[in-house]
Amino acid sequence: MKTKAIDQPIGVVQLTGCRCRCGHEWLSRDPGEKPRVCPKCKSANWDRPKKFERK
Repeated sequence: MKTKAIDQPIGVVQLTGCRCRCGHEWLSRDPGEKPRVCPKCKSANWDRPKKFERK
C-alpha cells in the first residue's frame, strides 16, 4: 500500500480564537460568527474591556 506524500510541511498552525475579560480563551465553532456569550462566565460583554476595576 502506497502512502501519499504531504504537500505542506508539518508544524505549528495559528488559529483565530476568542478571549474573554475573565481570561478564558476558546475557539469558536463558526469562525465567521461572533459568539454571544463567554462559555465559561456567561458574560455577554466578553469582548468589551471593563470600564473600571473594583478595589
